[in-house]
Amino acid sequence: MSLTPDHFDSQPAELLRSGRPVLAGISGGRDSMALLSLLSGMEGCRVIACHVHHGLRPEADEEAQFVREYAASAGVPCVWRRADVAGMAHVQGISTEEAARKTRQNLFLEWAAEYPGALVALAHHRNDQQETALLHLCRGASGIHGMSPVSIWANGLTVVRPLLNFSRKEITAYLEEKNIPWREDASNQSTEYTRNALRHHVVPRLNEIFRRDTSLSFSRACRIENQIRTALAQALEAMDLTDPQGRLYLPGVNRLPQELKQCAVHHYLRQQSVPDLTEAAVLRVMKILDADGPSRTSLPGGKMAVRKEKRLFVKDAPPQINKGEPRPADTAGGI
Repeated sequence: MSLTPDHFDSQPAELLRSGRPVLAGISGGRDSMALLSLLSGMEGCRVIACHVHHGLRPEADEEAQFVREYAASAGVPCVWRRADVAGMAHVQGISTEEAARKTRQNLFLEWAAEYPGALVALAHHRNDQQETALLHLCRGASGIHGMSPVSIWANGLTVVRPLLNFSRKEITAYLEEKNIPWREDASNQSTEYTRNALRHHVVPRLNEIFRRDTSLSFSRACRIENQIRTALAQALEAMDLTDPQGRLYLPGVNRLPQELKQCAVHHYLRQQSVPDLTEAAVLRVMKILDADGPSRTSLPGGKMAVRKEKRLFVKDAPPQINKGEPRPADTAGGI
């Protein structure tokens, strides 16, 4: 498949061509540089390059300068910000990866305030989708689901991922054909992190065993799973299980069959942006639905679920004290 805007899925393409400002996350890496090139040449697309300097690697200064200079050469507006990700992780008692993700989402929300009606564009591709699905599957995070071409963040921003149907190999070929430069993040080669270990060891072995590009199969499976999840979410929304404050109303939830009750809890926790959501975490929350059970439980990402006055809600947990920093979360595609 040719890597052109004409081959984007119809829903993201329609949004990108709508004339709304498009805040494109540009790290300077391979995938985001392809995204910037494609969007800058896309008819009707008002792209703004958005770069976050995480302050975590020595080469971050050079990468920020590279993105600014390339955007200027392409005639694309560029906004960027330096952030103290390590400081946030320490103060909030969360992983560096989770702090980076929170930082990016907060900055996109600030930038969106400067560009009314803006949506966010991210450069996740088909191989990212496979790695994400494998992570969810192996962690017990409710099956083989991945990222959607269009989704809504908890802060209300619309997010599009127009490259989900394209492979890393196709993106590299596009960059080489167009003579577009990019910067390699050396940490991507380290197998210390789970996602990188899957990328460098597990996925190549799967391709070798099945003698084909298995990312295509994962892409199809994720697309079907996302359709099922969308239908289930629409059914749960129609049940009106939350109160005006957005808390889960437990008398209504407890009337549901057990399987649907668990789905309702899982759906609510995802709406509250609980990261790395596993079956074990959902089952812990299920225990506090009972008035005779515990009234709160911990959740990933420095959050906790609380039962109060027949309502369930999620809030930030108190900061950890005198504890080592958790292992990075290897979250999907970085945002």
